[in-house]
Amino acid sequence: MMEDLSLHILDIAENAIAAGATRVLIAVNENGRRDLLAFRVTDNGRGMSRQEKERALDPFFTTKRKRTGLGLPLLAQTAEVCGGRVVLESALKEGTRVTARFRLAHIDRPPLTKMTETMMMLFFGHPEVEFRYRHTRNGSRFSYLRPALAGRAAASAEIATLRDSLRAGLKRIGVS
Repeated sequence: MMEDLSLHILDIAENAIAAGATRVLIAVNENGRRDLLAFRVTDNGRGMSRQEKERALDPFFTTKRKRTGLGLPLLAQTAEVCGGRVVLESALKEGTRVTARFRLAHIDRPPLTKMTETMMMLFFGHPEVEFRYRHTRNGSRFSYLRPALAGRAAASAEIATLRDSLRAGLKRIGVS
């Protein structure tokens, strides 16, 4: 089990980019009334064949040369332990969508506390990718679009401004 759910989001997004994604949408929904924490990562990468999709949650299956690939099986196990589940939708040449649901108040649910850091790593580790990030908490929403940077490196002032914008937006909706 990963120590923070944001690490699962990072893992899924990194895999999307490795599969050729140029656009990644990350949506998080926290709803105390419904006892729900859900996140969805959607990409326009190469997608998976039907056979790959059917086996993607199997811990003994991987398409990676290094024979790694436990991210989705670990996520599915964590979701199931926490009263939820993982749904994987994918089609070749169309992309993939991974949705994970958890009981928000489940005692074994890992926290979701590092979204600013996760998004910063994705934004500046992959300037060629367009990222959309949406976080909803009990009806309040924060959204951020980071267009692809077209091969240019971000200046340190731009990095600090983005970090501050993410922190302020999440704080405004009650996410620390």
